[in-house]
Amino acid sequence: MATVDKSPFEILDVPQDINYVKLRGVYRRKIHEHKQKKISAINFRRICRAYETLSDFDKRKRYDSQKEWISELSIENYTPQQLAAEPDLLRDLKQRLRTANLTQLNAQDSVTGHTTLYTAARSGNLAAVKFLTEQGAEPDLSQRTKSTALHVAAFYGHADVVRCLLESGADYRIENSGNNTAEDEAYNQDVKQVFAELKQNAYVRVAANELDWFLQNGLTQHQDTEYFAQRQTLLQCASKKGYDDLVRWLIEQKLVNLDLVDFNGNSALHLAAYGGHTSIVEYLLNSGCDSTLKNRWGTTAEEEGSKHGNRIIDIFKLIRAYDMFKMAIEGKDWWFYYYFDEKSKDMTDANGRSLLYHACRDGQYSVAKWLLEHGADVNIQTTAKPRSTPLHGAKFRGHIAIVELLLEYKADVNIKNDFGATVFDEDISAEVEKNIASKIIELLAKYKSNLKSDKLIEIHIYEDDGMEQEPIGKVKVGLKDEYKDLLTSLSKISLDQYRHFSIARRALHFQDDNTTIISAVGCARYTSSKFIDTPIRLIDHKTLSTQTTRQEPKSDLRSFIKLLDAHSKVEQFSLKAPLKQKQIVSIDDLMFTFAENCITDDIDVKVTIIFSPDREKFDIPGCICLFKVDLYSDTPKLVELPVVSITNQPNARLYTLATPSTYWFTSDTRRTRLSTLSGTHAFIRHVDIIPGKLALPIDMFIATALEQPLISRDNPVPCKCMNIHERDTKSFPHVVYHGTNIEVIRSILLDGFVIPGTVVSSGKRINPPKNHIARDKPVFNVADFSTAIFVSPSIYYSSDPAYAIPFVNGDQQLIPLLECSVKSNSYGTYPCTTSQYKEKPGDNMQAIEWRITDPANIQINSILFITQIESIAASKMARITKMN
Repeated sequence: MATVDKSPFEILDVPQDINYVKLRGVYRRKIHEHKQKKISAINFRRICRAYETLSDFDKRKRYDSQKEWISELSIENYTPQQLAAEPDLLRDLKQRLRTANLTQLNAQDSVTGHTTLYTAARSGNLAAVKFLTEQGAEPDLSQRTKSTALHVAAFYGHADVVRCLLESGADYRIENSGNNTAEDEAYNQDVKQVFAELKQNAYVRVAANELDWFLQNGLTQHQDTEYFAQRQTLLQCASKKGYDDLVRWLIEQKLVNLDLVDFNGNSALHLAAYGGHTSIVEYLLNSGCDSTLKNRWGTTAEEEGSKHGNRIIDIFKLIRAYDMFKMAIEGKDWWFYYYFDEKSKDMTDANGRSLLYHACRDGQYSVAKWLLEHGADVNIQTTAKPRSTPLHGAKFRGHIAIVELLLEYKADVNIKNDFGATVFDEDISAEVEKNIASKIIELLAKYKSNLKSDKLIEIHIYEDDGMEQEPIGKVKVGLKDEYKDLLTSLSKISLDQYRHFSIARRALHFQDDNTTIISAVGCARYTSSKFIDTPIRLIDHKTLSTQTTRQEPKSDLRSFIKLLDAHSKVEQFSLKAPLKQKQIVSIDDLMFTFAENCITDDIDVKVTIIFSPDREKFDIPGCICLFKVDLYSDTPKLVELPVVSITNQPNARLYTLATPSTYWFTSDTRRTRLSTLSGTHAFIRHVDIIPGKLALPIDMFIATALEQPLISRDNPVPCKCMNIHERDTKSFPHVVYHGTNIEVIRSILLDGFVIPGTVVSSGKRINPPKNHIARDKPVFNVADFSTAIFVSPSIYYSSDPAYAIPFVNGDQQLIPLLECSVKSNSYGTYPCTTSQYKEKPGDNMQAIEWRITDPANIQINSILFITQIESIAASKMARITKMN
């Protein structure tokens, strides 16, 4: 306690009988005078102490009776509310609350109910309001008169603070004890104008839970638009506020993207879990939200919900414990993406039916495809009678797409069930439409004939610039097939109107009548790698401009075989029919696995093999094992090709030489099964760049990077780097960056950059990020702005969440970028298109985004991995501590 020369009445220049309403008006005027620099920080501090005394009933009564009040206070004794009330103490406020947990951040004064955000809003301390909302301060907490921070900001006439709070999700419909909304309390026209403007904004309406408004007015902006500083979508806003009906309307009627993340990396699921909204968390999970996403602190939605004890955690436990067989039967593919233990991929239920069998029998294509991609046994039989395979079940139920899928994954068509029926003999249910049944029979007949042919390369044909992800046609061609053979194959499936083809829009050029299809594909690709994945995805065109392609290296097959014979050893083995059980033949580390009943007669096999062949002599980069197989009997005697593996080489891929070309091919759907027994094969080591996420053949990056693919760099930012090409500074003088997703880097390296709408080698049709500018949308007077390749000279801009998707590697969270170079005068420059991006030193905000329409004008030089979180475990612990 202290007594000073001036009383609090004198400091505020008010009479001693002033009432509380008029006192607030005086304080409001003083605050605005301080903002206008008419009152110094020292004098404003005295004003704050005086107002604290006279605005509180007990403190004012004590002063009136004893003339004692707290006129001065050392900064270390300030409460956070008092720090926020004085804009000049912003640094002290940040220092005090930087590590505060959410309980401390949202703490309310025991007498007034004021939060720190409330006093910051009252004083017009915009910087403090922004800081507090970014730290997680709740804008809708009310004090003793039921007024919120939005009420007090409006009453005190701070239009900028009102705007900030509305953009942070404050609910403008809340009424205080006087039955007034914040808008009712607006002090001046500036505040009223902010309300009038922002009430037309969809995000602000969602924050106020106004579903009726949307039902009457519709949604004029894209449903996944990101709003304001937190870059939250409408779904994220509704989820964090706990508005069940709005969440359901947005998902079911507006088909919003469930997994977009805000500036902090939070998905809608994160925000609902953090808010403790159990019904929304459960609904989002059952709608397929990705529960594995991690935010900027490295925490999942489940961990964000831990602040509510077991209330949220138990929901996640329940979802994880769902019956996997029920999920397969119902086609809940999202459950498998996030919760399935891949070790259980061949588990069977009490009736002896596998997950794959259930998915195939019940027509759940996406689940069946997921299981096959993750190694489920395509030939697994039910343990109970009639011991059917997934192929039997899919045919019987008439699921033609799944029958085709299983055949692509080399399902064994010779397996008999307990009725003695192969899939060719299996009946089709009478409930299946006759036209579907006939198509299945036709498909199987065609497949049966292909077993006796040399059509080893599968080709999928896609429409040019369409919207469909699935091919319009599938054909098989031989290793020696040429352009005319491709046209003949297409004519058989009524696609003969197309005469020109490209791979990722790089035109296939047939040098002469002897150019094979696989040679044309290999020469047209962006990468110069010898290794080609099948199926080969081609885009069809009615017309196609001429494009320069690489020349295929000349090869002497006869010399190659002589070299192989000279440096190898020869092993022979025989198989006796009938083969009543699986048989394994090992040659050192190479292992052949022949399935039961895979031969119709005795066969003799010769294997010419060499391990670790000399790179210079054989010119097969990364080859671990090279072997040639000769079959001393007719091929039709082998009705099922063997699976081949090599021990202790988890990153080895099996390839077959596509004679007479120099290219080697492998199958995405049959990675360990020989495509032909008689032929030349190799196991090629792929280098794990990011374990489990990015593996590349050795010839896809600079040879000097082989021993240490990732090196450290400090320029332009500290990062790990992998060099792909030596930079051509003369032809491509300008360095730019492209933020991306770790999942698509291999595709970009294979195909180069492509224009949106293009189908790439992986079979995906590339489109702009869902949370950015959509196709066909005009921007900067460009009719279809996003139909171009976007790069930036700013590494910071390219790292923005609109472009770069973080991923987890061990205990770190990284951002992937491609460092590229472009030709002069080959690009257009445009202003920033991500409105919330904060300018960094060196940025030219009017030319920060470059747009390139010709992929030939950009070269990929390096992959950069920038550390976003140094230790997820430490960051997660700090976040959880803060929440609790």
